[in-house]
Amino acid sequence: MAYLATFEEILRRTYVLLGDAENELRSDWRSDSGPNREQARASREVQELISQAKAALARAAQ
Repeated sequence: MAYLATFEEILRRTYVLLGDAENELRSDWRSDSGPNREQARASREVQELISQAKAALARAAQ
C-alpha cells in the first residue's frame, strides 16, 4: 500500500515550496536580463500572493 501523507505534512511541504518560490523571485538577475517595469510589478504581486498563501496555510495548520 502506498504511503499517504498527513494533512499536516502536506501543509508543511507546501509552505516550504512557497518559500522556495519566494526566494527564487528575490534572487539577483543578470544585469542584462531584466526585470522590466511590468515584470518587476508582477514579481511584487506574486510575492504578496505567496505571502497571503503562506498565512492561509499557517491558519489551516492550527
